[in-house]
Parts: sequence; C-alpha cells; structure tokens
Amino acid sequence: MNETFSVSELNQFLKDILSAGMPRSFWICGEVQGYDRNKGRQHLFFELVEKDPLTNEIRARASAVIWGGVRQKIETVLKRSENAFEIKDDIEIRILCKLDLYVPHGAIRLIVENIDPVHTLGKISQDRQKLIAELTASGILEKNKALAFPQVPLRVGLVTAYDSAAYNDFLGELRGSGFNFKVFYVGALMQGKGCEPSVCAAIQTLNRKKDLDVIVVTRGGGSIAELSCFDSKAIALAVAGSRYPVLSGIGHEINTTITDLAAHTFVKTPTAAAQYLIAQAAAFDRLVDERMSSICRRANECVKDNMNRVRKNAFRLQQASSLFFRDIRSKHVRLEEFCRNRSALLLRQQDEHLVRLSLQLNKTIHLRLTSAGTKIAAIEKMIELASPIKIMRRGFSIVRNKNGRIVRSIQDARQQDILTNEVPDGIIISQITGVSKEIARE
Repeated sequence: MNETFSVSELNQFLKDILSAGMPRSFWICGEVQGYDRNKGRQHLFFELVEKDPLTNEIRARASAVIWGGVRQKIETVLKRSENAFEIKDDIEIRILCKLDLYVPHGAIRLIVENIDPVHTLGKISQDRQKLIAELTASGILEKNKALAFPQVPLRVGLVTAYDSAAYNDFLGELRGSGFNFKVFYVGALMQGKGCEPSVCAAIQTLNRKKDLDVIVVTRGGGSIAELSCFDSKAIALAVAGSRYPVLSGIGHEINTTITDLAAHTFVKTPTAAAQYLIAQAAAFDRLVDERMSSICRRANECVKDNMNRVRKNAFRLQQASSLFFRDIRSKHVRLEEFCRNRSALLLRQQDEHLVRLSLQLNKTIHLRLTSAGTKIAAIEKMIELASPIKIMRRGFSIVRNKNGRIVRSIQDARQQDILTNEVPDGIIISQITGVSKEIARE
C-alpha cells in the first residue's frame, strides 16, 4: 500500500534530502533586494536576485535570512574591512550560507553565515568605473567645468541636510569670513534611497533662481555605503545640466564620488567648500587692492611726469611769449609808422580822386542838363504843334452835341439837334437842318 505523507512530513523529508545533498556551507553571489525595509528588526529577511545583464530583468530569486546572532558578526566584518560599507538594496554581495527548508511554509531559504566584503567592494568599484567611462565618453563630466567660475561668488545656493554638521560648518565658516555672502538654502536628503532624487530636485530648484553665482552640494562625510548615492548618474546629469557652476564637498577624505567628478570643482569637506569660496572672494579683494595700488602708483607717476612737463612747457611758454611779444612790439612800431605814412598818402590820393570825380561830375551834369533842355524844347515844339488851338486856327472846329459829347460821325447827329462849334476865338451854336454823307472838298 502506498504511503501517505502529511504536508509537514513531506516538507521535513525534503529538508532532510537538502541537508544530505548539500551538508556544507557554500558561497553564492547575488543582488540584494528587500533588505532596507527589515533594518529595524533583529532577524534580517531579504532576497538575492540574479539579473539579465542586457535587459536588467530578474532571472531568478532566492530567499535569505541573517539571524540576529550572525548579524553582529557580519556588521563587524564590514566595519573592519577597507572602505567600510553596509549591506543595502541594489548592491551585489557574496555570502557564505547553508541551504535550508522552512518546514511550516515549505520555503527554501539561504541561512547566511558570513560575507566577503572584498567581492562587494570590487563590484561597487567595477560598476562605478563603468559609469565613469560612460559619463566621460558622453562629455557629461566636462559640461559643468566648461562654465566660468565667478570671481566673486557671494550669492551661494546650498544643497545639504538642514541643521546638519555640514550645514552649520559651512555657514559658520562663511559668517566668520567678513565677506557679504548671501546663501539660498534648499534642503535635501544626503544619504539613503531618497538622496538621489532629493539632491537632483534641489539642484533644479536652485537653477530656477536668476541671481546665483554658484551651487554648493555638501555633506559631513561618511562610509562608502553612505556616500554611494553620490556615485549617481542622475545627480551627475543634474550637475551637468546646471547653468551655475557646482562646487561639491561630499566629505570623504579618501574616495572621490562621481558627483565630485561631474562638478566644476570639488573639495573634501563642507568647511573646505566654504574656504574655497572665501579664498575666491579674498583673491578678488587682493586683486582689487593690487589694481588700486597700481592705479594710484601710476596716477602719481603720471601726475609727477605731467608736473615736470608743465614746468618745462611753462618755461618754454615764457621764453616763447617774451620773444613773441618782442616781435609783436617791433611789428607794431613798424606797422604804426607804415600806417602813419600810408594814411597820409591815401588821403592825398583820395583828395586828388575826389577832385577828379568832382570835375567829371560837373561836366556830366552840364552835358546831361544841356541834353535835357534840347529834349524839352523839342517836346514843347511838338506839344505846341499838336495844340487844338493851333489846329483850329488852320480851319478846324470841335463839334459837340447837346450832351457835350464830340460828334465824330454823322451817326452821332440827328435832325433838329442843337450843336456847339468851338473855334479859336469862341463858340458857334447851330441847329441841324440836314445831313449828307458827301465829304466837302476844297
């Protein structure tokens, strides 16, 4: 008769098979998922996943657990390793574990016993170098460096966690500088999952302002795991897209983050970032003082040169003036003598000219009067000849009708009209008794 298993019996049977088949611990590699949400618990449950290198899709999953007793051992191993880090989501780890089947759920899981920190650091470094190569090839790491860094960066956009050590160190250093810095603060998460979008949003917010000189992204240091969010393509793109130069002070004395590489300039600490800005302002202040001293020195030299030149020119002017006025006085004397002699000569010439003009004018007047008299006599003779009296003495008379109009034609005379005939010695009154068109002949 076939044997019948209960569920727990079957699961226990499978567990015994797994234990017999894989009795010893083994190493396994995978990317951590679901770890961050269990950080506050004593036992840490998470998954190891394998992703397709081309599509980044998950090919396989395996459940894993770190018991509370082993957790402290693993954290000690990580802290003592070079460039200490913490386990978190999305990083690849190599762990020593045993295969186990949890009978109540029938779930196969990996019981973590130890971790290889060297593998994880190497993988992080490999991924980081791959991203750096990609950003270098696309020119992203050089874009912000191409911006001109202002000589006097007094208007500063600050991206950091509010009231953190970085926040206070940076602002305290600026306040003690004696320069009139103006800081426009935008808060951001500086570690953990929210760091990347928070920093990107802060940079974009500051880029919407129209009156900044520089943006400072800073935090107060930390482990490689805490700073790993700054090895971010998204933050590098945000820095590259900034219209203001970005100064980074991520706070790690050993490693340089991708954010540092993308920034215009990077320093190690928030204090160093503030000191860099102060040094820029101080350098400009010294430059202004040097230029002012140089200007004053050159101005004094110019004044001295001009004073010497003025003295020389004044002496030359005095000599030239003396010679000029001496020459003028000599010319004046000669001109005065010339004018005196010339005026007498001119007066004599004018007198002679006036005498000639007077004689000529008298002669012209006499000739014109004689000519005018002759013309007047001729005109008088003509007038006398044309006089109506003279004409009437030759046998002519002037005939007028009763209205006093001159009768020039028989058309102007009618039967019985009274006419007046003017003759040289009087007037004859007559009456028309007849009219004839025939002209009287002598």
